[in-house]
Formats: sequence, structure tokens, C-alpha cells
Amino acid sequence: MAIMAKWRDKEWEVSPKKVNAIQNLSFGYEQKAEDNKATEGVPLTNERGLEMFSITFSNVLHSGAGVDPRKEIESWEKLVTKTGKFFLNGKQLGPTLQLRKVNVSNITLDDLGRMRLATLTFTLKEYEDVPTPVLPDSTTSLNVGAQTVEKEEKKPDNNQAEVAPVSTLKVGSYVKPTGDKYFTGQTIPQWVKDKSHVVSQIKGEKTLLGNPDGINSWVYTNELTLV
Repeated sequence: MAIMAKWRDKEWEVSPKKVNAIQNLSFGYEQKAEDNKATEGVPLTNERGLEMFSITFSNVLHSGAGVDPRKEIESWEKLVTKTGKFFLNGKQLGPTLQLRKVNVSNITLDDLGRMRLATLTFTLKEYEDVPTPVLPDSTTSLNVGAQTVEKEEKKPDNNQAEVAPVSTLKVGSYVKPTGDKYFTGQTIPQWVKDKSHVVSQIKGEKTLLGNPDGINSWVYTNELTLV
């Protein structure tokens, strides 16, 4: 038996009794970048590391190759959102990956409606497991990592949305950044400040916005307003 790849307890193998092979494997590495304009109007690029690593691949389920397509498909439904290390040829490929999507296509049925053939396409993406801190209900985003003078300076006027307390701010909330700098020091463009972004993680004085399909950037927790 030859094991091509493995993720959690799932194995893609080729043997005389079973053929469940990986096809169309694809992955890459991409630099994060944000284009700004210098005072002279010359475009600049601020390096911000690498984009989240992801892989896609497919495999064909064939009842004549020792695989029950229906049973295999149903087993994958329970694994969407789960995380694990992906091994190719016995060697880990990329960091810990989360199963984001399983697409089923090209289904062939027999006269009784049984699945005889199906193609599964998988999308796995890098998973950053950062615990969300537990803060007292009385603690607001204004006193997380901010001095008294800074609190007064950042206090919105009556025509602005109020800064959300940490007890209200949570993963899944939609917010707008009010500060001028990302937590990493780069300037926040105006178009980012004009849009609302989903809260992906909260880690004390910094909050991650738009992960994985948005801006995917850390900002200061005390520089956010709920929308």
C-alpha cells in the first residue's frame, strides 16, 4: 500500500484493493503588500510578510476502485473547519491547515440512485490558533493599552459611533478602524477606515480584522468602533 498524503485520520492511498489518489495539487507563496503614495507621488510598497498559506487539490471517488463515494463524502462533511497537519510523501507541507471547503462535483449515479463516481475538491488554509483573552466586563477597549491622556484624545464626539466595550466587542462583530496606524506600524489607508471589517481575533491590545478573506491585519483594540 502506498500512502500519497495524509491529513488528520484521512489518507490518500494507492493499492491493489483501493485507489484514492490526489490530483491537481496546487499551492504557492505570496507576499503581503500595501501600496501607498509618497509625498512626491512615487508608489511605495510596504512589506508585510507572507499571505496565509493554502493548498487545493482533488481526488476522484470510484466505487470500482474500492471506495464508497457516498460514505466518503458524508465523512468529509464533519471535518469542515477542523485543523491538522498535512503530509505529502510522509513530509509535512505547510503549517497547520484548516479545512475550509469540500466541493462535490461530477457525480455519476446508477439506476438505483447510488453514487458510483464523484470528484471532491478540497481547500485547506493556514490556521493561526491565537487564544482570545478573557477580560473583566468592566474593562473597556479604552483602557486596554491606553494611557489616561490618550483616552481623552481618542474619545469620539456626539456625532460618532461610540468605541465598543470589550464585553461587547467580540469575534464576528463588524467594526471600523479609527486610528492612523496598523498595530505593525504601517499607515492605514483611508479606504480601509471607510469600510467595515469583521473581527477575527482579539488578543489584548490588538485585534485581527478580516481574516482570512478581508484585510487580514492587526489594529489597536482601542481604535475600533462598532458599526
